[in-house]
Amino acid sequence: MNWSTRQLEINDVPILLDWYNNVELHYIANAKKYKPYTLEQLTDYWWEKLSRSNATYYVILFDGSVVGRVGLKKKEKDVEYSILIGIPTLYSKGLGTQVTKYFIAKAFCDPDVMSVYLNVRSDNLRAIKCYENAGFKTTKDFYENHTKMFEMRIERG
Repeated sequence: MNWSTRQLEINDVPILLDWYNNVELHYIANAKKYKPYTLEQLTDYWWEKLSRSNATYYVILFDGSVVGRVGLKKKEKDVEYSILIGIPTLYSKGLGTQVTKYFIAKAFCDPDVMSVYLNVRSDNLRAIKCYENAGFKTTKDFYENHTKMFEMRIERG
């Protein structure tokens, strides 16, 4: 697959807006209540996220077009990983697994990082398969907003 990444920039927000305002995509990836965004609201949200000193965000490029985003948020000796692919025609093609493996390796370049973890809806079977293919194991389950979630983790090997 012909993909690459670069750091997310504030001028990428208009591309993200359609994904954040897609109700179906929201409830595949999220346990929070759906809330549509205006461009101004989402831009403010991303200004705050991009100013965090413990987090870095990237866009996924496929054939030169932005098709998703990734987040790495360091919390002491762990890194919280998040990924969203916003183009349904790219689902179940291995892109998520390839990108996830790349960012796991990137996170472990920091010698202080002992594990990478994520939270996923228990009914998001496609994402769970992606994460398992990348080496994650389910470490616990919990409920968020009445939605069963799994924490998945990969330890430094």
